[in-house]
Amino acid sequence: MRTLILSDLHLGNGGPYDIFAGAAELPALLDASAQPPTHVVLNGDTFDFLLNDDPLAVDTQRAVEQARALVTAAPTAPSLKALGRALAAGGRVTMVVGNHDLELALPDVQAVVRAALGQPDSVTSRLEFRDGTAPLQLSVGGARVLVTHGEHTDVTNRIDYDALLSSERASRFHYPPGSVLVKTLLNPLKHRHGLRFMDLLKPDFQGAVLVGLGVKPEALRVLFTSGTLTVIRRLLENRGLAPSFALEPMDAVGPSDADGHLARTLARVDLSDDEVDALLSALDAENLDAFDTPGALGRARLKLARAGFALYAHLHRSVAGSTGSVYFGLEPGKDELAELERLGRKYSPQAVVMGHTHAARWHEGPGPVYANTGTWISLLRLPSPDDSDADWAEYLAELQSNPALEPAKQQRARLEHRFTCVEVVPRASAPGATLRLAQWTAQGLQTLRAAELPAGG
Repeated sequence: MRTLILSDLHLGNGGPYDIFAGAAELPALLDASAQPPTHVVLNGDTFDFLLNDDPLAVDTQRAVEQARALVTAAPTAPSLKALGRALAAGGRVTMVVGNHDLELALPDVQAVVRAALGQPDSVTSRLEFRDGTAPLQLSVGGARVLVTHGEHTDVTNRIDYDALLSSERASRFHYPPGSVLVKTLLNPLKHRHGLRFMDLLKPDFQGAVLVGLGVKPEALRVLFTSGTLTVIRRLLENRGLAPSFALEPMDAVGPSDADGHLARTLARVDLSDDEVDALLSALDAENLDAFDTPGALGRARLKLARAGFALYAHLHRSVAGSTGSVYFGLEPGKDELAELERLGRKYSPQAVVMGHTHAARWHEGPGPVYANTGTWISLLRLPSPDDSDADWAEYLAELQSNPALEPAKQQRARLEHRFTCVEVVPRASAPGATLRLAQWTAQGLQTLRAAELPAGG
C-alpha cells in the first residue's frame, strides 16, 4: 500500500479566524488517491481547535462542541467525506495529534471525527488516532520511513502528553505557550483589528509581535489585560539587558520562556533611544499616522516590521520568479538538519518526514532523506530582503491599509499557496520505495523532488 502524508491542514470551523485554503483541492487529492488503496497519514494540526473565542482549557464537552463545529463547517466537511471514501476504497487513515488539535487525543472527540466520515463503523474503524509521544514508524516496500509532526523540538509548542493523557488532566495539563498566545495575541488582533495576516507569520509569537508593533502598534493595546503589552514595554525599556533579562513569570501569557524568546528577538532590533521613546508613546496614542511617517516613529516601525518578517522569511524563503508557482526554497535550516541527524541516529530510518513549520522542505545527503510536507493554508509573499527601505515601506503601508488582506486590494502583499504533500510508493521491481515531495495542481500531483529508498536492513 502506498502512503500519502499531509501536515498542517488547519481545517477550521468556517468562522472569521479560519486559515485553511484548500477547500476544493483537498477533496480532489483524496479522491484521486483512493485507487489504488492508500494509507493517508495526517501528520498533525489537521484541525485547528484554537481559532475560536472559547476559554483555553481541555474540557471534554467543550472540545466535543468545537469538534462538531469543525467537522460540519462548509470548507471542512467535504474533505472529511473524501477521507471516508478513501477508507471505503480499502485504504487506511492515521491522524497524528498536533499542537493545534491536541483535543484529538480525547476519545469523545475522536468519535465526532469518525462519525463525520459518512461511512459505516466497519470502515471508520480503519481510522487510527495517534498521540505524539513517539514517532510513527512506517515500512513501505521494506523502506523505513519515520513520521513526526515536529512540535516536540519547539519549546513554545511542545505538548505535555503525560499530563494530557492522565486521568488528572484537568488539574495537570497546561496548554503550551504557543497555544496561549494564539488565543491572547493572534485571535484578538485578527478579530478586533482585522489583522488577518498575523496567522501567516512563523514563529507565531516573535514574528507577530514585531510585525504588529510595526504595522499597527496601537492595536496591541488589546493585550493590556493579558500582560503582553507590559512585557513589551519592559523589554523596550530594558533593551540593553534583554538577552539576559530575567522576566517574572506571567501566568496570563504562559511560561516565561516565551517571553525570553521575545526578549532576545527585540534585543536584536537596533532601535535608537529616540525610536524607543517614539514607539512607547505610540502604544498609548490614538490614530497613528501612515507608515511613511517621517522621524523616529516611522524609522522604528520600519525596523520592527522588517525584523518580524525576517523571522517569517527564515522559514519561508522567497526564490526568484514572478509566476508564484515555486516561490519558497526547499532547503532546510540548520535546526531541521540537526533534528534529522538526531532522529537518524536514534531510529535508523531511510527517510524522515515532518511538518509543523509550514515550509515544504527537501534534503538528501549522508543519512536519511528529509522531507517536510508544508501546509495547506495561504502564506504571505514578502519583498526581497535586498529591496530598499522605500520598497518595504510601500509593502507595509499596503498591509496597514489592507490588514484583512481583501483580494481586490492585494498588490504587493499577496496571499499565495502551494498545496504540498509527501508520497511514498513501494517499488514494483525491487525492494524499497520511491519517496517524493509533490504539489497538488489542477493537473494532479506534480513532483518537486524525489528519491529512491532502499529496503532497510
